[in-house]
Amino acid sequence: MEKIEPCPALSPSIFSLPPLQVDPVTDTAMALKRPSPVVLLPLALLVACLALASGQPWNLLNDRFQRQHVNNPKNEAPSNRAYCKMMMVDRGVIWKYTNTFIHEPVNTINAVCKDDGIPVGGFNRQSKKTFKITTCTFNILTFSFNGLNGTSKIVLTCLNGLPVRFVRYI
Repeated sequence: MEKIEPCPALSPSIFSLPPLQVDPVTDTAMALKRPSPVVLLPLALLVACLALASGQPWNLLNDRFQRQHVNNPKNEAPSNRAYCKMMMVDRGVIWKYTNTFIHEPVNTINAVCKDDGIPVGGFNRQSKKTFKITTCTFNILTFSFNGLNGTSKIVLTCLNGLPVRFVRYI
């Protein structure tokens, strides 16, 4: 059997580096430091002030409701089918069989959960007035969404005076 000599280009002497030397006087700026509370506290206060200054109480479920169901003013589209395809994809609700978009200002919709709504059981409230809506329904035969425009009273589930779920239209 023949002895194989190691390649001189890959000899261990090439991979041995001199030890890393750090001057603690000049290189302290490069050392990792933990975040300073003096910086984090004003940042946290700024975020809290901005949230409170908006005048609207923050409610994750209400944000989700608005993203899935509120479209005011109604986006332009050449047809109801094109509108529904655009909105269902844009709002991330393409997985739903049917979804209704309300074309009214947020304050008008929120009022259903207060004086402009009639309690109908549980946390649900029915609107006293009609709303402009578009209902998008998935058509399994054409593998697309069909849209239907109309005006109707709506029933919403409310939590802390804000809508969190669209129940149905009447």
